[in-house]
Amino acid sequence: MLAAVALAGSAGFGIAAPVRTDAAPPSAFPALQGPLNVTADEIVVDNTGTQLTARGHVRLTYEAGVATANLLRLHRPERTAEFSGNVVISDPRGKATGDRIVVAFSASNQVERITMDGGAGAETKDYALQGDHIVADRAAGRLVADGHVTLFAAPDLIVNGDRATYEQAAHYGTVTGHVIASNRLGRIVGDWVEFFQQKERATIHGPVTAEVYGATITGGLAQIDFPKSTAVFSDHVQVTRRQGTLTADKVTILYKTRRLIAEGATHAHFTELEGDNP
Repeated sequence: MLAAVALAGSAGFGIAAPVRTDAAPPSAFPALQGPLNVTADEIVVDNTGTQLTARGHVRLTYEAGVATANLLRLHRPERTAEFSGNVVISDPRGKATGDRIVVAFSASNQVERITMDGGAGAETKDYALQGDHIVADRAAGRLVADGHVTLFAAPDLIVNGDRATYEQAAHYGTVTGHVIASNRLGRIVGDWVEFFQQKERATIHGPVTAEVYGATITGGLAQIDFPKSTAVFSDHVQVTRRQGTLTADKVTILYKTRRLIAEGATHAHFTELEGDNP
């Protein structure tokens, strides 16, 4: 049988009704930006009124949002809400998931920081971020993810690496450590990548290596323009195919027409003259 409790208040929230006869009425907890309602298999409030614990099929609703988990602990002194076990927190702005999520509040009861651990994920309409550990600093508008990171960014960019940061105000992000950037047009491996969300562009810093149309392209830098479907390689570029090797100052891939254009000081060495043109 589910236990339920309603929590409300302006400066904080108080428990409207006791959920166990041996629990003293609590004073207040930090607000989750509006009245809260919690349902669970069991809800316990300690005798000092500083901690609420909900276990089993936990569901917390607040304003336009909802959070579900196996366990919830609300800590008044630390001004935190700690969720664990299959955690999902969602509202119109996005969704957070993880094995454990801790929400920290400011003195004015605003969400300051959300920390996600274990299969962590953060998702909005513009991007989705996955990793072992994610910290969302709402005050700074910054996301930082560490460990087995995957970033999905519009229109169709997927970046894997060790660490990712995203600045929401600037619509700018970076991924570092064993980076692989890919989309429907191909894949590029590099040291780190920065992407510019509003411009729909990404820069992969090298050395970079790409496999495209039967050729291997290496260079120091690759710049991708998604609306134009182009990738521009620069800094000691080399294109290697079965037919031979080409070096140039700059090589542009035109994905729509499947063409490679070499510019600057260009040198080609052919070992075979037959086969498809690049």
